[in-house]
Amino acid sequence: MYVRSLTVYLVRQGTLDDYVYLEHGAHYAIGALSLILLVTIQYEINEIVTGLVGVVLIGASFWSSVRRNRALRSPS
Repeated sequence: MYVRSLTVYLVRQGTLDDYVYLEHGAHYAIGALSLILLVTIQYEINEIVTGLVGVVLIGASFWSSVRRNRALRSPS
């Protein structure tokens, strides 16, 4: 429920327009977590690994968005 509320809030505030790669990172994280779920049928994967995969993908997409915004603002 929290993630949904946060997503709705970010959409209404226009944050996803400012950080263009954030939505893609969320989709990649969902895909990676679904693959991990399939792998856990056969093998045990630590919850820390599962959590870090999502955090790293979303963090990398956020950082890419910040770098893009800085590059667009800097005079060339």
